[in-house]
Amino acid sequence: MTYAQVMALAEHLAQSKQSDMLGTLQAVGTVAAAFITGKIDQVLGAFCLSEVPDSLLMWAHYASSHTGFVVEFDSMHPWFHEQKSEVDDLRRIRRVYYRDSRPSAPLSEMSVIELFLVKSSHWAYEREWRIVRPLMDAAETVAAAPYPVALFNVPPSAVTGVITGARMASEHEEGLRQAIFANPGLRDVRIRRAVADASHFLLRFEDDT
Repeated sequence: MTYAQVMALAEHLAQSKQSDMLGTLQAVGTVAAAFITGKIDQVLGAFCLSEVPDSLLMWAHYASSHTGFVVEFDSMHPWFHEQKSEVDDLRRIRRVYYRDSRPSAPLSEMSVIELFLVKSSHWAYEREWRIVRPLMDAAETVAAAPYPVALFNVPPSAVTGVITGARMASEHEEGLRQAIFANPGLRDVRIRRAVADASHFLLRFEDDT
């Protein structure tokens, strides 16, 4: 199966709950299904976001134990709604669903929700949203292990704020500010600093001065 064929299959699967091609492959057995799933992973990527900027677990897991930073986006910006048709489930932001059981329908009968937007209930605290995009749309791909990193151009106008971590090194914080101020499209971005509350296990956000 060529790259173009896999891409066409992935696009079709994302736009329809039924796929005659996948139905035929499903009849061959689980090996064919695993093959197709693996190929889809090679051509589609997920941009994962959260609606909770003050989650202690999220900061610990995804921001190097509070030494990184959070980027805030305007979810209504057109960049988050670039689907090509009304039935296109790619290129638009969608909420992740949390369940106790795995999707169990045949691959040919699964919707985009079952394929890309279902996670274990154990991860519900993340309150995640995702955009699934073709990796071929990436502006740049960087070789890395175990998987290459696909970089997409996000319009500066889609960024509304930046929150620096409570343990972020001062030199990194200053470098981040300089990078923001150097981009004319980001000069109106609100910069805040996460601060650990003195009496409770929670974060407060203070405006940059």
